Amino acid sequence: MSAELYHRLDGHDAMAPFLDSDEETLVRLAKPALLRIPGTDPAPRARFVSCLLHGNEDSGYRAVIRLLRRRPTYPFDLWVFIGNVRAAHQHGWFAHRYLDDQEDFNRVWDVPEATTRMRQCAASVLAEVRATPLEAALDIHNNTGVNPPYAIAPVPSPSTEALAAHCAEIVVHWNRRVHTLMEALSAACPAVSVECGLPGVEAHHRYAEGVLARFLAAGSDSPAPAPKAVYGLEATVHVRREVAFAFGGPLTDELDLVLVPGMDGHNFGLLEGGTVLGHVPPGADMPLVALDMARGDVTARHFRVREDGAVVTAQAIVPAMMVTTVQQERRDCLFYVARRLD
Repeated sequence: MSAELYHRLDGHDAMAPFLDSDEETLVRLAKPALLRIPGTDPAPRARFVSCLLHGNEDSGYRAVIRLLRRRPTYPFDLWVFIGNVRAAHQHGWFAHRYLDDQEDFNRVWDVPEATTRMRQCAASVLAEVRATPLEAALDIHNNTGVNPPYAIAPVPSPSTEALAAHCAEIVVHWNRRVHTLMEALSAACPAVSVECGLPGVEAHHRYAEGVLARFLAAGSDSPAPAPKAVYGLEATVHVRREVAFAFGGPLTDELDLVLVPGMDGHNFGLLEGGTVLGHVPPGADMPLVALDMARGDVTARHFRVREDGAVVTAQAIVPAMMVTTVQQERRDCLFYVARRLD
């Protein structure tokens, strides 16, 4: 089954035919790929890297391809998973998080029923990787909106915190369970995701290369740097499904909500109480919904609608991971409300 769902390639020679230009590699792969570079140490151990689980997030993919072209070797086996190849090259390069006929590839790991090809692929990859003596795992992403780089720790254990601090100065405790790949691997080893800023930016590709280098160089005896800041997530904020909305522009007969553009520039900063996030027609109900980590409704704690139709923060909040397109909001969320833990 795995041969139908993804490429399985062992060693540099097997990978060489696929390592042309970045885009040509994607076209030639045509489907996900699980790669393995055997280690030089006779003691069995392995590290795992994944990229391109979202087809529009290219920094991790480019960092991985640049690494593989150098034909590196390590004391440990290096496993690499290249994810949503279809979404990365259909209808333009790196144009889609996932396609309309797909699920989110970072929401299908350890699901109860492998009822789709994508879930079957995820289950097969997990079975292979979990059978190896994993010592660490890294998943590289980009953001849709402006954010500083940060690492996500799905399980805030000391070893996971240390790995996250090696990778980024800002660490976020991911106190959600939504079937991400790093959630699935966190029981086997320290596992973190790193968000490297906006896609399509060479500086962010270089940052991803640095993250990958630090991950591969870190040892169990490497002192972890102190993170600059540690955050937890308090709430997930969505635009209500029935509300038609846009970023910027005037309210029209077709729009129920217009959000203030550029608010992603405040990610991991502070929005004071009373900050205007958008506008609805006067008299309209609250267009946003905020759910805490137990999925309780905390909308009124964080937001209110003024008489003039302005949607404002009800208290000071720290937004994180705010997106900038309608499609990304519908496929994920508008942003998270975060809080400092340190």
